[in-house]
Amino acid sequence: MRKFLIFFVFLFRCFAYIPPSPVVGFCDDEVKIKLYSSKISHISSDYRGFSWQEGDTFFIKMPSEEKFEVIKITIKEEDVSKNIEIPFFSEKKFSYKFRYFSPTASTVAVAGTFNNWRSDKDFLTKKGSVFELEKELPPETHQYKFVVDGKWVRDPQNPLKTPDGFGGFNSVIKYEKKKEPAALDFRQTLLEDNWIVEFLPSVKVGIAYCYFNGKVLREDFDKGKFSFIIPIKEKKLQKFWVWWQDETGKTSKILKVYKNFSHLISWPESVIYAITTDRFYNGNTTNDNPVIQEGLLKKANYMGGDFQGIIEKIKEGYFNRLGVNVLWLSPVYDNTNNAYRDALPPHRFFTGYHGYWPVSFEKVEEHFGTEDDLKNLIKTAHKNNIKVMADMVFNHVHIEHPWWKEHKSWFGKLELPDGTKNIRKFDEYPYTTWFDEFLPSFDYSKKEAVSAVTDNAIWWIENFGFDAFRLDAVKHIPVNFWKRLKEKIRIYEEKTKKNFYLVGETISSRSTINQFIGRDLLHGQFDFPLYWKIRDVFALGRGSFKELDEELKKSITQYKDIRYMSTLLGNHDFPRFMAFADGDIVGDEKEIGWSNPPKVDKETSYEKIKMAFTFILTNPGIPVIFYGDEVALTGAGDPDNRRMMNFNPDKREKEVFEVVSKLIKARREIPALTFGWHKTLLVSDDIFAYLKHYFQNKVLIVFNKSDKSKKIRINTGLGNVKLKSIFSGKVYKIKEGILKMKIPALSGEVLLVEKL
Repeated sequence: MRKFLIFFVFLFRCFAYIPPSPVVGFCDDEVKIKLYSSKISHISSDYRGFSWQEGDTFFIKMPSEEKFEVIKITIKEEDVSKNIEIPFFSEKKFSYKFRYFSPTASTVAVAGTFNNWRSDKDFLTKKGSVFELEKELPPETHQYKFVVDGKWVRDPQNPLKTPDGFGGFNSVIKYEKKKEPAALDFRQTLLEDNWIVEFLPSVKVGIAYCYFNGKVLREDFDKGKFSFIIPIKEKKLQKFWVWWQDETGKTSKILKVYKNFSHLISWPESVIYAITTDRFYNGNTTNDNPVIQEGLLKKANYMGGDFQGIIEKIKEGYFNRLGVNVLWLSPVYDNTNNAYRDALPPHRFFTGYHGYWPVSFEKVEEHFGTEDDLKNLIKTAHKNNIKVMADMVFNHVHIEHPWWKEHKSWFGKLELPDGTKNIRKFDEYPYTTWFDEFLPSFDYSKKEAVSAVTDNAIWWIENFGFDAFRLDAVKHIPVNFWKRLKEKIRIYEEKTKKNFYLVGETISSRSTINQFIGRDLLHGQFDFPLYWKIRDVFALGRGSFKELDEELKKSITQYKDIRYMSTLLGNHDFPRFMAFADGDIVGDEKEIGWSNPPKVDKETSYEKIKMAFTFILTNPGIPVIFYGDEVALTGAGDPDNRRMMNFNPDKREKEVFEVVSKLIKARREIPALTFGWHKTLLVSDDIFAYLKHYFQNKVLIVFNKSDKSKKIRINTGLGNVKLKSIFSGKVYKIKEGILKMKIPALSGEVLLVEKL
């Protein structure tokens, strides 16, 4: 057995392709599969639904019935042939009839998560006073609204609803999936170069499958357990997929199992620290030079933060004390030296201190330092085991940029045929609309623009040594651009043997976010749907833990890989968490920052932010800390949320820092928090308890968001164990899995499971 496995790995190494994931598709659909290799000369298969013409891409026609099947594929690279297997699962959609009653409406459309909230796609047919549309939907829970003569309304006949994030509600279609066999426990051991994994499913008899590097392993089991031997030759982050069927043929969910065999921290184990460079720390006063402009206020001007300031904080050990291992720098491009008026009232003047108004794609912003300063920053970070992420602006340039002057055909038009200006028309012209009159957006239907911008992106990586990109305004850039960027980054990765991470900003629904994630697209995006619920529950106190539990489960199940998504408490575009917690954001969030800047005046707000940090740092994904949140910095809408960093925190602010630091340390030492599976144990409006388990590693997290302490009883299912708090060291001994504890008001607890 062992000789065979080693031989299998040797064969795999001869090939340049990237093995595919298990394929999930809908009955009768044709699924496209790409192997990402320029060396493939032929692909063949005896499967009846297989088709290939040329290159590294082929298609599989899904069968008409729901089933699981393994397809055998033969790949030829140059003169060598290789046989691989691909498991696929075909699912049926379900039919749903939308109905809307109105004797006066002219047109009714339905927009929802199933059609990317398009209001011009699915129109209902009028039959007297009733509008109807029968539509096949994927087997999952959906949100929707009717668009009645241009007005968005909730379905009055559907009692199921959920907040839409804008003060209203979306209607909900709740699809109940059949119960599936599920895992109860996992064990793992390492023997030389073999990873031996054992599973204890909830069924006694069945067939288990494991998919690793293009090979499907199978094991029949009849004693309630099964195991696989995974050969590991490369000391890096490895993954495989496992699933099983019971005697009736029901198939479990596909579990993706990760383990990092390297001493280096992988991307799913990372914690990102987001820095607005100008507002962080002034390390070199000679490059301050604020813009002089009548009517320009200090908050919208340069304040002096620079690369040297970040270097000094790295050397002082600030980031290592906190525990973060990735620095996300605001855009480093050279920006305009002039102030410009905002197109929106009250038309205030702003400078490019934030970095999003580039006038050059080859120079760095002189207010931040020189090209050598930036290289020194990245070099210093790497010496301290910290990666650096560049914030890339691919949607637009500033009108002072030479490309706008020399290549106007690369950009969308400002003047529309009807005489109006194409400014912030995000629905009508999502890929060419301008953010402001002085910010022309690229038109990536022009191949020359795609080529120039993606080539420039690689130049920044190669010239400075960045480890990752944060990608601005992803949904306003078409997929063809992201695919071309990923192709060029793959070439860079093959040449350097580095793993480059791409995380995007798409402020939208999970379905829209998912459109830009994939093997040929981005690794992940910021989880804004979960952020909105975190803000509601922990800061504003207007949501329940039941709602948060539901949103968390959606993120875990609906994203293509939750471990590469990014969770957050806020960023440079939203008011600070503490401002929401203090109740300071009522009305125009930006105007509040000018007329009545928030200050922290409620002691409870410190407890709320500690709970929120506990939540995002004990769940999968790559958490982002917006600079200053770790010391409870407050602020309204931008630019008030971008105040200078506070490096002299008071007692309560230091308490927040210590909690965040302990959580990050625990995240680094407890693999269940990054690679584990989620199990909700207890949830009510104010109490939330969940277990994270990764093989023998388990941790229990408990919250109480009410303003009173609570006595709770939790059936953990853990048997006789002890639980140790990562915060206080307090130990709880439990017998037969029952935990009884008193949890203080407005608090979260993280309890590591240990043997008695």
